[in-house]
Amino acid sequence: MSRTKIFAAYVVFDLLIVLGVLFCMFQRMQVSKYLFPAMVLFVLNGVWLVVMTVRSTPPGQSNK
Repeated sequence: MSRTKIFAAYVVFDLLIVLGVLFCMFQRMQVSKYLFPAMVLFVLNGVWLVVMTVRSTPPGQSNK
């Protein structure tokens, strides 16, 4: 995957998480039922972004 596609997927997943939180909020669910899972999903999405970016970077490439 190219870096652009990776970042686009990252943004889409983050927006889906936010939409899920907003849906739960408007359904008047208890905050404890959706806030912690949302935080975990944000962290996992960030880890996925880092891993995919490192995997798509060719070996030996550095930013000087």
